[in-house]
Amino acid sequence: MANELAPYANRHLINGTWREGEGTLDMPVYEPATGRLLTTVKAASLAQVDEAVEAASVAFEAWSALSINRRAEMLLKVRTLLDARADELARVLSMDNGKTLAEARGEIGRAAEAIAGAIGAPTSYYSQSGNVAPGLDARRVRYPLGVCVAVTPFNFPVMNPSMFSAWALVCGNTLVLKPSEQTPIATNTLVEIFCEAGIPDGVLSVVHGGADVGERLVAHPKTVAVTCITSSPVAKAIYLACSAAGKRVQANGGGKNPYVVMPDCDLDRTVDGIADGAFGMSGQRCLAASRCIVVGDVYDAFVARLVERAKAFVLGPSQDPKVTMGPVVSAASKARVVKAIETAKANGGTILLDGREHANRVASASDEGYLIGPSIVTGLSPKDPVDRQEVFGPFLVIHRVATFDEAIRLANDTEFGNAGAIYTESGRHAARFERECRAGNIGVNTFPAPPMNFQMGGMGTSFYGDVHTLGDGYMLFFTDHKVVVSRW
Repeated sequence: MANELAPYANRHLINGTWREGEGTLDMPVYEPATGRLLTTVKAASLAQVDEAVEAASVAFEAWSALSINRRAEMLLKVRTLLDARADELARVLSMDNGKTLAEARGEIGRAAEAIAGAIGAPTSYYSQSGNVAPGLDARRVRYPLGVCVAVTPFNFPVMNPSMFSAWALVCGNTLVLKPSEQTPIATNTLVEIFCEAGIPDGVLSVVHGGADVGERLVAHPKTVAVTCITSSPVAKAIYLACSAAGKRVQANGGGKNPYVVMPDCDLDRTVDGIADGAFGMSGQRCLAASRCIVVGDVYDAFVARLVERAKAFVLGPSQDPKVTMGPVVSAASKARVVKAIETAKANGGTILLDGREHANRVASASDEGYLIGPSIVTGLSPKDPVDRQEVFGPFLVIHRVATFDEAIRLANDTEFGNAGAIYTESGRHAARFERECRAGNIGVNTFPAPPMNFQMGGMGTSFYGDVHTLGDGYMLFFTDHKVVVSRW
């Protein structure tokens, strides 16, 4: 096992040096596919957190003084190395997170797109100027913020750190990353690529730990901006703490995403789309389908075909090429899905498909891993907590309604507002859903993930802040501006 992990896999990057943690918390990291212990990360001490922030503060002066073209050139080296090491990184990601190799390669491709967008930042990072009156000019000048913090989740341990790191750095900031405790190895491997590309010491640091580490980073007087992707309660807490301290913040939370199926839908495309939306990446996506609303007579045909499509997922170890659905990330995640199944049944739901009994497994599937197949539930009240809370696993509740009006009302009957989708051949219904569904990311006959050059939405308790991630949101979030009025 030791031979397959890099020597920095369980360490912290502080001022350019990979170091052992000095905290009191030991964080075991397990391989989701097998349940075996991969490594143990000793958390950073609060003194080490302070050291990382201080190093970032010192490095900020020289880094921000570089031209944006020089900073973009370093990111181009990161992108080149990422492409060269994509297969290696995919294997590490699959082992650490539990994604299939195909899903891991897809995530790395999205990370590369995010870095490519940041490389193009010089085309939009410029001053605006205008003549106010004869001899009187005004300029709006961008400048970086300072030391920023990114708190990233387990489900995209390469893509999310890539997004935040590339844009924070190209805009002239320094960044301290706090990755998920569950997937530190993939994020450390990514950061090592940044180091190999020549990013100066202190410009990018990584500290691992529990809530105390995150709280110290948010509260530190020298951190000026925090971006995070986490659960809604944690996102709200980070937002409130940052707001009280006068710090810039974008806090992305969870979701309970409605996918509406209309009677006129293309049934083949709809079944495939919702199966992938609900069960792709084992349902561990913030935009995943979790509440399916079927309108009218298509219900029986759709449900029957969706159950058969879900049964076709091949469950097993992530790196087996025959596997199309890997494990969830942890024993706790599997237990949460199992509890949702049991609670739904106890509360009167009909379990059409029980993920605990998924028969389509490869021979090497381990009972010690965190494997659980797709689960489909019908007959549950929309007021039931199971249908209102985020399960974050391969668990889908289906509702039958008579009219499109009912579908819209049920789609909006949630505190969240991350995503929604509709499957229909009607432009009128699609336009109305787009207009009336209270979600920031809308899909029409497709998964609602935005491309990297568009801002990602989020409403309700799915987002706290003023500027969203992705697209031009990064430039707005990671820079501030001055207006200079001059007369000569």
